[in-house]
This record gives sequence, structure tokens and C-alpha cells, in this order.
Amino acid sequence: MSEYKSYYKEKLPDLIQKLKSMVDKNMELIDEDITTDLSEDKNHAVLKGRKMAAEDSVWALKKIDMLERELNGIEEEKTVKKSWAKTAADSKK
Repeated sequence: MSEYKSYYKEKLPDLIQKLKSMVDKNMELIDEDITTDLSEDKNHAVLKGRKMAAEDSVWALKKIDMLERELNGIEEEKTVKKSWAKTAADSKK
């Protein structure tokens, strides 16, 4: 009898690899030297593009981590936020 494997679980390794590739390409873009003969507008556009690449990379890295944990069946640790009053009450016990 064959074991059922969802399309989602089947494609997760491919997606993870594509996200890693995206991060690598973004890192190359961020590291490129800026030529000095750019106008102020073009220089601003280059810097803005690098900022977007860095932000996209941070998002992708977090997503990769989450998807790899899911693929490997590792439960994500839940953080519990307490209100200030609850924290103060707990500390007096």
C-alpha cells in the first residue's frame, strides 16, 4: 500500500531551495559596488533596491526556518506574552 503524501509536503523542499537561492542572489546584489558616476536619483534607486533586497532576505530566511521546521516535524516554541500586571503578580509569589 502506498503512503499518501500531500502535494504541499512534496513541494516544500523545492520551495525551500528556491528561497535559499533568492537569498543568495539578494546577497550578491547587496554586495555589488556602486559606480561613482551615477546621478543622485539613480544612486537613491540603487540604495532603495538594496534595502528592499535586504528586507526580502530577512523575510525569506524566517520563512525558510519555519518551513524546514514544518518539513521535519519540529514544533515551534510558542511564546506567551504576559501583561505587566500578570508579571508583577507572578513575581510576588
